[in-house]
Amino acid sequence: MRAFFSASYLLLATCGAALLPIPKDWLHTPATARAALRSTPPEKRSPIHVQGNRIYDGEKALTPGYQSIDSFDYSEARQEVVFSAKRANSFDIGLVSDGTRINWVPEDPADEVAVQWAPRGNKVSFVVRGKAGDLVRTVHVPTATPLTVDFPYATVRSVVWEPEAERFAVSYDAVDASLVVETMRYDGTNRKITTPAVVKLDISLEPIPGALLMRPPTMRYGDRLPLVIWLTANRNAWSDARGALQQGNRIGCAVATTLDDALWAALVDLPWVDKSRIYVVNGSHANAVSIVGDGSIPGERYSREGSVVRVPPAVVESFASGFIANQLKGNARPDGSLR
Repeated sequence: MRAFFSASYLLLATCGAALLPIPKDWLHTPATARAALRSTPPEKRSPIHVQGNRIYDGEKALTPGYQSIDSFDYSEARQEVVFSAKRANSFDIGLVSDGTRINWVPEDPADEVAVQWAPRGNKVSFVVRGKAGDLVRTVHVPTATPLTVDFPYATVRSVVWEPEAERFAVSYDAVDASLVVETMRYDGTNRKITTPAVVKLDISLEPIPGALLMRPPTMRYGDRLPLVIWLTANRNAWSDARGALQQGNRIGCAVATTLDDALWAALVDLPWVDKSRIYVVNGSHANAVSIVGDGSIPGERYSREGSVVRVPPAVVESFASGFIANQLKGNARPDGSLR
């Protein structure tokens, strides 16, 4: 019996603070409905394959080994492979036929991924992962003519060509909108949204150095709003958890990949920020309530020690959405437990 109580005490003392139960609705955020964008290309019977980060035609190596290969596509009409490979710091687009020579598309500093041949074989398309949002780029191979379509502060999920190769459909989501499907000519003209976002935040969006800053579109004199600093690997992507928090609360939200001293200073210097109500998600700062993932926390529990809240890594964002909303409504005791 003594051993049992000792083990229980150690469990409750994890991270130096008692473990509290996470409300069930903070464990998962309902997913926004997503429109499927699929194509049914003709079946390609080809010996082209990837092995050991090299492209092979049967047993013949067409390329050297690279750090990684993102994607490739084979044109039977041209007897040519287009591929996306990481040679140094980013993914670039190359073309190869018999393995004697690789022709590289003029490279971009950003990653160029999701490459494919358009139907009828003379154009390739790929996605450029830009800092200010993704781009869809097409290149007419015989003339090396590039055309670019931009998607500001958005992340492209898929590109599907129509059979005539004059138009394509793009599915994407954005920092302020769930998944959208849009069709257009390959040069970016005649754009038409065929499936609008299920959720589009009613916010004012302002890019600042290091972050995308969102706030209510109308500000009142003397407004002092809570600020949520939401750290994520891709600041141009939609988050169901963050979206739910922003829809239900009048707050400011800065989406960033990292939080450094310069970004912190810029944010707290904003006249409308309530410095007593700043939250950091997926990171920490001494002058904010910080919600971080901790693998030592058992499932469906959290702990609060001072201004740091620790939760299982898999539920950081869904927990943060519910926890911050609860805090803003004044439904928490000083120790972080729920009323």
